[in-house]
This record gives sequence, structure tokens and C-alpha cells, in this order.
Amino acid sequence: MSIAKTEYYTAEEYEAAKSADIAAFLMSIGCELTRVGCCWKGKRHDSLVIRDDGRWYWNSRGLHGHSPIELYKQILLSDYGYPDEITAAIAAVKALAGGRGISAESSASFVSAAPRSARERTETESLPLPATHKNNNRVMAYLCKTRGLDPDIVRGLMKSGKLYETVQRWDKGAGRYVDGVYHNAVFVAYDSRGRPRNAFLRGTISTTDKPFKSDVQGSDKSYPFTVPELPGSNTVFCFESAVDAISHAGIYKRGDADWRDGHRISLGGTSFQGLDRFLSEHPDVTNIVSCLDSDETGERRSRKLADEYSAKGYVVEREAPIHKDFNEDLLDYLQEEQEETEDEFDYESLL
Repeated sequence: MSIAKTEYYTAEEYEAAKSADIAAFLMSIGCELTRVGCCWKGKRHDSLVIRDDGRWYWNSRGLHGHSPIELYKQILLSDYGYPDEITAAIAAVKALAGGRGISAESSASFVSAAPRSARERTETESLPLPATHKNNNRVMAYLCKTRGLDPDIVRGLMKSGKLYETVQRWDKGAGRYVDGVYHNAVFVAYDSRGRPRNAFLRGTISTTDKPFKSDVQGSDKSYPFTVPELPGSNTVFCFESAVDAISHAGIYKRGDADWRDGHRISLGGTSFQGLDRFLSEHPDVTNIVSCLDSDETGERRSRKLADEYSAKGYVVEREAPIHKDFNEDLLDYLQEEQEETEDEFDYESLL
């Protein structure tokens, strides 16, 4: 496959990706590598070896080469569920061109060093992320069965690298990510060049009223989590959480509406910093819909949003959930569907 001819990235991006330091790049996105002599060796993929001259060998898969693009493409196909080589290759080029990493010689202690804060990181540095689990089964089950999210939308987010499963957590004492027994969902927000900037963990254990929640170390919360939209949309829907944004899309889809009718972003609460950055990067957006929770804080912040952004020339509307948030609305919607189906079933035919 001659990926150099693809139309989906520039010649400059391709040249930058070709010369990327692949070991440094992988460590910058949270992949753990161990220094062994003149090589780097993978922790999760222990048969992966990357030499200092750029050559790499993935022995268990019978793969080898010198191209950082090819290696990262294979990792995207293996770990992130990309559907085909072309999609993975495009994503690899864009990511490598946007996050070329620090030099391998100076990054020997990168994995064990604490991620720097968002303020300390430069604009060319990606956010280190916890490693991906071998599959997304637990996260899929939790989000789709327990939270009622649409499986196709969830799979799409996983294929784009915006959502995945990890068993790692940050160990403050050790100063690094360590493996554990808990399976958490990782929601990732990217900048305009495809570099991870903000990420947060959500637990998949539903036996408690307060499931595990934690921001990934060093996250910049001015980058909002986004749900894909149709190109050219002029409307942005604002939510307090990623699950609410995905729930809202699912409600639209089940109602036979185009769920990609507008941008959907999670503010990670009720701060407007994510909305400010999003609007600065999407000048075509003219309409803002506040979908914050139906509680005292959500209503108050929605009024504040309307006042501030109407004064800036935006058309601002309020779409409040019927219950506290749109995930509760979705679950109630699904329950009603199930009850209607049971009511329509001809039980007499079983007699």
C-alpha cells in the first residue's frame, strides 16, 4: 500500500511523520517502553523491539521495518480497533506529524516521571495516557448495557481513539501508571492536530452510587470531549459529561433523527472554558444549545451561558433533560420501549 499518495494529509505532514522518533512518540502517548541496551522493548507487547536507529521488530506478529508510520499503523489496528489499513495509516500520519516527541536519548526516564501539568507542557507535547487493555469488552458492556448507550456510536468512538478500556491507574507514590484489577473507560479529547490533550477515567463497576471518576494526570480541561458530527454543522450542544453527550445522540438516533446534526461536546462540568476553545476553533458555529443538567446548578449556568454568549452574537437555546440528565432520559426512554413491546406481545399465543 502506497500511503504516501493518500489525499487525507499534506506532503509536509507525511514528511514529518516519516522522520518521527517512534519510541519517543509512543512513550509520549502513554505506551510503556523499557530500555534494554541500544533498544527499547515494549511492556504490553513484549516482543516489540525498537532500535535506536529506528528499525523495529514485532516478533510475535512477524513484522519488521524502519517506518514509524507502519509501526504505529499496526498498533492502531491491534490495540485501538481501527477497521482497515487505510484509516489506520491516515490516523498514524496525522498523529506522528502532530506529536513527534522528545528524543529517545533524553527520554530514558520519561515513563517513570510524572506527567507535567497542562500549563507546563508545550503546545507540541501530547498528554501521556494510560495503556490500552487487550480489549474493550468491559467498557462496551457497561456503557451499552448499564448506561444504555448506542453500540454503534460507542464503537465509532473507540475506532477513532476517543474511547477505550484500561486497567491502569496513576500511582502517585511510584510516579507512573501501574496495572490494576479495575477496568475503567478512558474518554480522550484531542487538539486540532490530533494530539490527546484531555482525558478522564470512569469506572465500570456499578455496585456503588459513586463510581470511580478521575482526570488523567496533566489534562487540559479547556479541550472538550467531542462526539462526531456532520461536516459544516453550525450548532454545538453542550453537556456536563461525555456519557450525557453520547446519550443525547442515542436518543436522536432512536427517534429516527440524524444524530450527527450538530457538534456535541462535554464540558467536564459547568465551566465554559471548553466551549470557548471549541468556538475559537469552529468559526462556522453560530448556534449554542445548553444541555446542562436539570438541577439548580445546571439551570443557573445555562442562564449564565445564554447571557454571555448571546452578547457575543450567538443564538443560544436551552434543551433541558426531562430527568436530571440525558442519560437518565435515555434509560427511561429504553424502559418505556421495553414495556410497550411487552404490552404488544400476544401472550395468548403461548397457551
